[in-house]
Amino acid sequence: MISQTPGPSSLPPRLRLLVIDDDEVDRMRVVRMLRGAPECPADIDIAVDKATGLTALRTHTYDCVLLDFRLPDGDGLDLLREIQAAAGNCPPIIIETTLDHGATAIDTLAEGAQDYLVKGHFDAAQLQRTIRYAIQRDQLVKERNRLVRELQEALAKVKTLEGLLPTCAWCKKIRDEHGRWLPFETYITQRSTAKFTHGICPDCLREFMPDLAKQS
Repeated sequence: MISQTPGPSSLPPRLRLLVIDDDEVDRMRVVRMLRGAPECPADIDIAVDKATGLTALRTHTYDCVLLDFRLPDGDGLDLLREIQAAAGNCPPIIIETTLDHGATAIDTLAEGAQDYLVKGHFDAAQLQRTIRYAIQRDQLVKERNRLVRELQEALAKVKTLEGLLPTCAWCKKIRDEHGRWLPFETYITQRSTAKFTHGICPDCLREFMPDLAKQS
């Protein structure tokens, strides 16, 4: 059965963010923007290259990652793929790029990045909005993937009933492949996801419980 759980949640009361950027000026500018937003409090970790960023992702849980497109020990699509593979349940990633790498940054969206920002061309409001939307989109994607997995698991358990069923004309029991005569409900339940509830149809009510039928 597919579980009926609530949809994606809103943002946590305090974000846990990872900024991976070797350029100190750009890095500190982003940190100042984030820390200057009391309506969106955040704990911020810093990494200056791919290696320390991957280590942080392996040891901590983050709500979002701000990733510089170019780092001393890696860049671009390969870096994004490595982060996703290393982190397992990867947090949403926002790529930071320069104008001359805008087209490449768009390609990273097809590889799993949630969004990208062009360095020097965004303010604190846009940064906060991008982070918020990235987290919410990531929640929606993960919720969709969870539902798809549960649906696939449910479909895998469904057994199709087809062909002739040897049925007793009197008691309606069904003979299974081992020669056992099983109650109708037992036979169906063992071979499908159907569940049974019991009542009484109007015809049987009139035949077997006429007094009660007159009252209804």
